[in-house]
Amino acid sequence: MNGIHKNRINEFVGKIAEIDAQFGPLPGIATAQRRHCWAQQIISSLRRISYTETLIMQGVSPARCDPHSDIFDPVRGSLHYHRQGQLDEAIWLTFILTHFGKHSVDEWAFAQDVYGSFQAGPVWSFATYGADPVAFENMLVANAGGIATRKFSNHRKFQSKRPDAIARTFRTYYQWQTEFGGFQDRLVATHARVGQEPHATFDALYKSMTSVFGFGGGRLGRFDFLTMLGKLQLAPIAPGSVYLDKATGPLAGARFLFFGDREHAIT
Repeated sequence: MNGIHKNRINEFVGKIAEIDAQFGPLPGIATAQRRHCWAQQIISSLRRISYTETLIMQGVSPARCDPHSDIFDPVRGSLHYHRQGQLDEAIWLTFILTHFGKHSVDEWAFAQDVYGSFQAGPVWSFATYGADPVAFENMLVANAGGIATRKFSNHRKFQSKRPDAIARTFRTYYQWQTEFGGFQDRLVATHARVGQEPHATFDALYKSMTSVFGFGGGRLGRFDFLTMLGKLQLAPIAPGSVYLDKATGPLAGARFLFFGDREHAIT
């Protein structure tokens, strides 16, 4: 293993052994090979956190926001908008990058194409979309062939590429972000209801997204979106749970980790 945190493998393997000694062995990682693999997964997660922490400390070119630019990067673009005082644009672009995801080969191409009208029309910023969502939906229909060739990231691979499905996701998400005015207004309303503790705020926002098509029915979309808002410091929130109740793969993995059986009968 190369890269940041690579020298921490033995540290995490040692901590797993400490847990085993205190509570008994975890059946899903009973072998040395599995413990080593799990330690690598922990390092992979730490690297993703370190990546966003590093970006926050760096300068960002305005071109990162521009889907017509060769250096378009919606993560950096969200940071740029936030630094310019355009919180709603930053939140909107974070939604877009979460919905399409970063594909292992095509990277941000899907988000770039839709956000930038396939290089042949307007950039569908928060303000532009809000002014004419019907025009956005017409753009999707006109580019149905191009959309069909694009790929969601692994976390979003079960999402529909149908123009009407994408349109519905954008429409219901926009309604969520603007329900109280703008995102800051939603955050203020949430704080008034549950307080300002980051875990409680995250939980309230998570539960409020059930109306967002393609996000609210499951776990991963809204979980990834909200955790990204926290990591990019766009909102003072952090998950206090892994929210396994709506999970599929993660829930099976947890059952395997603790019981050695992906189908173990436990809520």
